[in-house]
Amino acid sequence: MKRNRQKRRLIRGVFGIAILFVLAIFAYRWTVNAPLYVSEEPFDLYIADTGLTSWDALEPLRSSGELYRPTALQILNSLRGNPKAKRGHYRISAGMGLMQVLRKIEFGYEDPIWLRIRGYQKAEAIETQLMEVFGYSADSAHAVLTKHLGFDQIIPNSYQVYWSYYPKDLARRLAREHAIFWNSERLGRAARMGLSPKQVLVLASITQSETKQRDELARVAGLYLARLKIGKRLEADPTVVWAYLDRFPDAGVIRRVTRAMTKLEHPYNTYRRDGLPPGPLSTVEPEILDAVLKAEAQSEIYMCADPVRPGYHAFARTYAEHLRNAARYHQSLNRRGIRR
Repeated sequence: MKRNRQKRRLIRGVFGIAILFVLAIFAYRWTVNAPLYVSEEPFDLYIADTGLTSWDALEPLRSSGELYRPTALQILNSLRGNPKAKRGHYRISAGMGLMQVLRKIEFGYEDPIWLRIRGYQKAEAIETQLMEVFGYSADSAHAVLTKHLGFDQIIPNSYQVYWSYYPKDLARRLAREHAIFWNSERLGRAARMGLSPKQVLVLASITQSETKQRDELARVAGLYLARLKIGKRLEADPTVVWAYLDRFPDAGVIRRVTRAMTKLEHPYNTYRRDGLPPGPLSTVEPEILDAVLKAEAQSEIYMCADPVRPGYHAFARTYAEHLRNAARYHQSLNRRGIRR
């Protein structure tokens, strides 16, 4: 009899514990771990001020009108002492619990963003992009490409980065990518060409401005290498256009390089200066850099646009042959009324 009573008490105790456990789970599910955000579209929360409390940092989310239990959030946050929020970007998705969101911003469990740096961009365009993406000031964005990292170290690509990066942090991230790209194989190719990585980039920036045809890149780069080898000025039209627009930024689109333009005194004008310009004309995609790294100096040292094959060039070994090619091209421009 006594044994049966003990057995019943044990069963009742186990049953009571089970009920309490279920109630605890229920309470946890609808308080601490209650879903916070109900919209199907994630909410991107950006916290820039490092002095904000969690409650103040969540103001944009609270103002969205998509919170499921705002009162529960306020109570739970108060019980936790309304801690400081970490600077960064946080993606709040449907189904995330109250505690999960609060811990996320308190401990800085930041979600990365994508930074896409394209080719054919000048330094000013990169700086503008950094201001838009990271909220940098103009001076801070400029410092990334001058003080912390050289413009010649930018390798166009899509990068996963953190919005909380300060300019120095971003510069270190991009510098690592530059070091990864310039592996021993590519450094060896550059050395065999007699160029540094920066000089290869400068040459590639001229080459990509000269032709958009991928099957012509190595040939154009080889022509410039041949000119460098014999000590002949590059006389590259893209450098003239770059220099002219740098000096006269409101000049508009230039479709024809004139003799007056080639006489402009400017460090980037390769009609007036020997060797390569002091820096790249723009960013260069990795595949174009690789195409230029495979180039070799040939006997061709002259070229001009080919009116018969638009987008391509007519190459020449002698100046007399080049003059004939140039005459055909200029006649084509004249017929189309293109003067500048």
